[in-house]
Amino acid sequence: DRCSTLNQNHVIRMNTYIIFGVLALIGIFALINWNSKRNSNTHGIAENKTELRNVEIRQERRDLKLTVSYNYGETTKTISEKATAEIIKSTMESTNWNEFHIVQLEDENGNGYKALHVSGSLGDDGLASGFVTDDDHILLVKPLETVEQMTEILLDFLKGEEIWRNKYEYK
Repeated sequence: DRCSTLNQNHVIRMNTYIIFGVLALIGIFALINWNSKRNSNTHGIAENKTELRNVEIRQERRDLKLTVSYNYGETTKTISEKATAEIIKSTMESTNWNEFHIVQLEDENGNGYKALHVSGSLGDDGLASGFVTDDDHILLVKPLETVEQMTEILLDFLKGEEIWRNKYEYK
């Protein structure tokens, strides 16, 4: 009898170890599964926040003043204090590029004065673009040939200075 009682105690102890072992394994698998889901959600949230931040940077709101100068810069007219793509396109299309004009987007903020202009005429003067800051005036390296190219430069500058800087070379 004593032998069978010892055997039963041994079996009960072994069953207890097996049960605790299985429960421990289930707990470990549950913890790993929960943690990996949490990390993937956190990663997804981080990606979404990064994308939102990038969109905010790309859509950085700047109030750019659009001006047109006539008579080789003698007369300047403000078209809009808050230029939009539509206003820029309309201004470029309605300007008589057979005569010399300067169309400029001005950005005056806490970082100082910046202005991007396209200028010239389709005749003898040719077309150009320049970027003016408090300290510098640089010109587009590649010569312009069409009003459409000038319009595109202004629209890219309106989208954001980083977009414009990455697309064009000025020296």
